[in-house]
Amino acid sequence: MNFDQTPEFKKELKKLQKKWRSLPQDITDAELQITDLYTDTDGNVEYRSAFFNGRRATILQLLDDGREVVKMRLDVQSLGTSDKVRIVFIAIVTSNSILFVELFAKNEKPREDLMRIKKYTK
Repeated sequence: MNFDQTPEFKKELKKLQKKWRSLPQDITDAELQITDLYTDTDGNVEYRSAFFNGRRATILQLLDDGREVVKMRLDVQSLGTSDKVRIVFIAIVTSNSILFVELFAKNEKPREDLMRIKKYTK
């Protein structure tokens, strides 16, 4: 699985990393969870349904060409349970790659940036 980051994502990561030192490792941990979602294994269907049916993540858009826009809760070790961080990514299933689009703290910004998502889904 190939992971890439948009320039805006890299900027947000750099900014938030100053507050939460564990953020790079937390993103690496999230990459492992995402890899399990999009690899072809026998338990994939059950894992996907449990992952998306819970409060862990939601599919924002299903595009015609097999791409999915997903918003996921990111567990940050440097935070307590009261603060929430979200990560938005585009899963390109046909090319086996993930594009991280947005990273934000819910106390600073309540919703994802729909214009940015639209920019990267064209």
